[in-house]
Amino acid sequence: MKVKEFIKMRKLRAEVLEFRESVESVSKASKASGMPPDTIIKTLIVLADDRPYAVLLLGNYRLSLKKLRKFLGVKTVRLAKPDEVGEIVGLKPGEVSPLIDSIAKLSVIVDEKVLKKDMVLVGGGSIHHLVKISVKELISVLKPIIADVSEGS
Repeated sequence: MKVKEFIKMRKLRAEVLEFRESVESVSKASKASGMPPDTIIKTLIVLADDRPYAVLLLGNYRLSLKKLRKFLGVKTVRLAKPDEVGEIVGLKPGEVSPLIDSIAKLSVIVDEKVLKKDMVLVGGGSIHHLVKISVKELISVLKPIIADVSEGS
């Protein structure tokens, strides 16, 4: 599994959790893990003027394409289509983890609200895995841009 290798190679303090049921969405991950949606990080792949970015935000918020477009200073921003996600990161939507090399090579944006959390769950590279990791560790390994790119709750 790419995620376990990524964690091991970087000596991250993170725990890979396996579930019998699917954890491919925030609601399913919350139900299976018993953790509230605001502790589950979703990793979205977006295209800003056709350049791919990974955007991480709390599970109980939505990505604001308007805020992201304004922040990046680009003309167009859209969510990547499922086949584009596969081409960019080598995983299907619902499997995407920020803890893989193909994400680490992208420009990563973390919504500022994520910084208010201590421990979070992120995608684990399959629809049956999540990774428990501290936000501090996540920020340290990804070296992201921090921005206000979410809305709602």
